Amino acid sequence: MSALTLDPNEAVCPDYASEDYAAARNAMIGGNIDKAAAVILLANAWNATNAAEKAIWARQMREAAEAEREREQRDREEIERRAEARGLEEELIVEEKKKYKNKYTDVSMVPPPLIPSEILPAYATSRLQDGMYVEMWYFTNEGLDYALKTSAALDDDFMIQSIDKDGNAVWTTAASRGSKTALDDRDLSWEQFSVAIPRFLDAIHAAEWTDQRQTMMANLFTGLQAHPYRSSRDPLDKIILLRYLSEQRRLWHQAIEAGTGAWDIGILSDTLIRAAADSVRREHLDRIVSNTYIP
Repeated sequence: MSALTLDPNEAVCPDYASEDYAAARNAMIGGNIDKAAAVILLANAWNATNAAEKAIWARQMREAAEAEREREQRDREEIERRAEARGLEEELIVEEKKKYKNKYTDVSMVPPPLIPSEILPAYATSRLQDGMYVEMWYFTNEGLDYALKTSAALDDDFMIQSIDKDGNAVWTTAASRGSKTALDDRDLSWEQFSVAIPRFLDAIHAAEWTDQRQTMMANLFTGLQAHPYRSSRDPLDKIILLRYLSEQRRLWHQAIEAGTGAWDIGILSDTLIRAAADSVRREHLDRIVSNTYIP
């Protein structure tokens, strides 16, 4: 049986008593069946057929709805499959770009710069990203020279084998290894310290240190540069300021890591500067005595 195309629920029983259906009525009239009975018989037959068609229509609607649900489900599954495939592909692309970042780094279509970009050591930037202490030497010209040589030789994630203090072989990334020639803050020249300041401040800003900590560091450097020892003719006075810088920066980071409570390192302590002065002058005097002593 062919599928129904019109909804039988909207059909209306014909008026079999009308002149239009006279032939149908006359075909049934005879014996005990008169015109009125013929009209009733024709209407009953139509209603029976209509009821059967309603049942067929309802089944067709259920089958069509089920087919539509199955189609929508297949479409959803296909969309999800394609999305998952795209997601996996995108993940692979991201991992590929992370693994070979130098290969995929965007290159600007511009002439070469007249002044080469400054490359900071990966070790220093990695430490600052973790909010940890790093020597200011890495931000001096010598530190940048070190970065230029090492960045050209090794990828930051390149694994290097070394020997720990117990004699065991350990593997570390290039970015986690500092320079053996790095100087402590106390051993810098005042010129090296001055050159390192703006680079260091830019680096902690790029590492997203809190505004409070960036301000503290800026105040520390400004305070040291404005201190009377800075313009003193005594060469030991600048060494005293660098000694204070070295001690305070290390202690400040240690206090933060230990969770014992740090302080505003941007506020200079005259007492601690005097203590650093006593230490520096005593060491200087000891060297003089040692060099002039004749047994």
